[in-house]
Amino acid sequence: MNAPRIAIAGGGTGGHIAPALALAEELSDRFGSSSVHLLCGGNALERKMLGHAGFDFTTLPVKRPQRSLRSKATTVITTALAVPAARKAIKNFGADALVCVGGYAGLPGAMAASLLRIPVFSLEANAVPGKVTRTISRFARVCYAHMPLTRELDCRVEVVGNPIRSSFRTPPDKSDAKRALGLDSSLPTLLVIGGSQGAQGLNDAILNVGPLLGPLKDRFQILHITGAGERDRAERAWRRLRVRHRVTAFTHNTATWFAATDVALTRSGAGTISELLAMSVPMLMVPYPHAADDHQQANALWVASADSGVVIPQDDLVPERLLELIETYLLSDVNRARAAQAAQQMASPNACATILDRILGEIGLSTPAPDADEKGRAAA
Repeated sequence: MNAPRIAIAGGGTGGHIAPALALAEELSDRFGSSSVHLLCGGNALERKMLGHAGFDFTTLPVKRPQRSLRSKATTVITTALAVPAARKAIKNFGADALVCVGGYAGLPGAMAASLLRIPVFSLEANAVPGKVTRTISRFARVCYAHMPLTRELDCRVEVVGNPIRSSFRTPPDKSDAKRALGLDSSLPTLLVIGGSQGAQGLNDAILNVGPLLGPLKDRFQILHITGAGERDRAERAWRRLRVRHRVTAFTHNTATWFAATDVALTRSGAGTISELLAMSVPMLMVPYPHAADDHQQANALWVASADSGVVIPQDDLVPERLLELIETYLLSDVNRARAAQAAQQMASPNACATILDRILGEIGLSTPAPDADEKGRAAA
């Protein structure tokens, strides 16, 4: 059988790029890197992550809308202008199917694939399907969802989990990960992360609670992914408090950071959630209050419903409340272990292989996933 050729469209945020890369990795492992091509909007984060991963990609001239009417009109115009570019890229690549992972670059990709009569599939990582997913569902055969959706779509929906990269499926041992990051392998570790772009609200909250943590400073340690522009402030604060820590603005080595984590203080973007669940990490979730359709709140409630985390409204994230949560979940061995076990049961580590198998079956190219030795030979 000739190797399938699958185009993947979308991006914009880490939560959309990460599953695209996971699916690209799975395709590359099975059929070689020439079996996959990505289409994206070409922002700095996309170029950084896709360039680091080494996959071929095409940038489309589509602009994400802001709040103004002018910005929304620009998005409509650039989306229409991006369709011919997407059509050319998909046709030149010789795609057998197109998978949309969310983000505005997915829309011209889906429209172009539909014009070429190429099967379209969709991934939705959030509990509330976004505007792009809802629109693409008119073209798509199936939407593969991470969690039960709160809105119906115009295509079939199958809840199978969110694709995660191979580094999250085979993570390092927790103690080894802590040592690799210069931490104490025996101390519980709190990760503070606001997603690929950081989160000012979470940074402020954890640094404001710092003085109250003084008496506990020898009982825990901190991993802090701050986002751009915040690293130096956080580094100075943790040094002043004499809390053992590791701070970065951004890392490509997310799997090691998550593997070293015992509890995470985080927003509730679906990508971060799926990767933390894969590492059995309980979450203190602060949904971004301005997220479209309040989807982060819905994501967080899904996690909390299985006792894998707790939901904290941003207005409630005062120092005293955050200190209470740290003491309850991070410093209690019993509570931490119980929540970690619940997180492990919610994880979907095989979602990527399942989704690819189903897509290949839908287009008549069904093939079994390779075993570990075969994957190693394909990647060599």
